Amino acid sequence: MPSAYTHDKIENWVSDFCQSDAPSRFTHRLREIAHEILVTFLTAACDLRDVDPEDVEEADVKAALLGPVARLKIPDDLKPEVPGLCGALLVALQLEGRLGGGSAMGAFVSALRSAFQEAASGRTKPLVRAGSKIGRNDPCPCGSGKKYKKCCMRD
Repeated sequence: MPSAYTHDKIENWVSDFCQSDAPSRFTHRLREIAHEILVTFLTAACDLRDVDPEDVEEADVKAALLGPVARLKIPDDLKPEVPGLCGALLVALQLEGRLGGGSAMGAFVSALRSAFQEAASGRTKPLVRAGSKIGRNDPCPCGSGKKYKKCCMRD
């Protein structure tokens, strides 16, 4: 949990962004909930390594987007815009001199759109076996030279 000073800084940065013209390219419905999304995004990015907002890195913003932000209750039709909104915040923070490397991180976060939609869907990816299934009459993978059914299948 960030300190009160850090939380106030995040709130101020997000408020400045939301009141500027930068979010005007996003839908009106997304702009209505943008403050909550962006505060969650920056707070989670800071919490990961317990750093101030100006010290966040790509790994921090990726974990924040795919973790706490993906778990927010956001309407399904707005989810594709969320990574772009978070990326626009990072770019705006760099332009204001508040965050170094914000443009690169903004592009990185915007590129995580499909990963975000997958994480936000709540569905897990099915597990896929790396190799083929071992048959009863196949040679045992332990290297004994026996058939699998006469060797390790019993274990």
